[in-house]
Amino acid sequence: MVDIIILVLLGGLGGLLAGLLGIGGGIIYVLIFDYYLHKLGVPNELIVPSIIANSMFAILFAGVSGSYKQWKNKNFFPKEMLTTGIAASISSIAFSYIISQGHWYTKEKFTFVFIILLLLIAIRLFTQRKKVESTEHPVPNPLPLSITGLISGTIAAFSGIGGGVIIVPILTDFLKLPIKKATSISLGVISIMALSTSLYNSFFSAANASGHSLIVFSLALPVAIGSLIASPIGVSISNKLNPKHIRLILIVFLLVVISKMIISL
Repeated sequence: MVDIIILVLLGGLGGLLAGLLGIGGGIIYVLIFDYYLHKLGVPNELIVPSIIANSMFAILFAGVSGSYKQWKNKNFFPKEMLTTGIAASISSIAFSYIISQGHWYTKEKFTFVFIILLLLIAIRLFTQRKKVESTEHPVPNPLPLSITGLISGTIAAFSGIGGGVIIVPILTDFLKLPIKKATSISLGVISIMALSTSLYNSFFSAANASGHSLIVFSLALPVAIGSLIASPIGVSISNKLNPKHIRLILIVFLLVVISKMIISL
């Protein structure tokens, strides 16, 4: 019971980050499942795909919950979400399958990829400058949205973070979308990608003796419930809190996580 409560609370923290920043909450979920899957005695050769699969399942609930809140706030863009989300789903499932073939993507490689991504996020947050945004909502062409989806799906498959860490920067820095629109699209894309990838992982039997799904629902469901509850709260806070303060808190958090991951190597 204590573990379930802890999982719900940690899932809520991830959901809060998802709603606040549109990044999916995977930064938290990866750490949670890394610890608990080892605790359950999951074989080393299945640890990486299991961490990624369970993280994507939890991200699904954070994304859907956050997207619903964005819809209620009339900040919802289904066309852009679908275009980007379908491409993200294709690349995420494709690379999830590739990772599952053999044991070439080791825990050390996974940790290295995870650290590099977090460092890039921290650097971008630290160097980010406040922009004067247009009140208009431009509609980007399908091609750059699809490319964005393919890139984010690939990153999600290799890191379990969710892809929002690359979607939001591309949409704001290259496609020149307002941050609120980019965050909303990111949550929608994460929802679509996480749903399709979780369905794939649920029915895909890892090459183990029991033939069970990679998703451990006894762990993933409490985390998902926490994220479902907290993600809309993150969306509400993002509309009120000073972006400068949000960035500072996240940078400190990222540096703590990076230090922890480096020590674990």
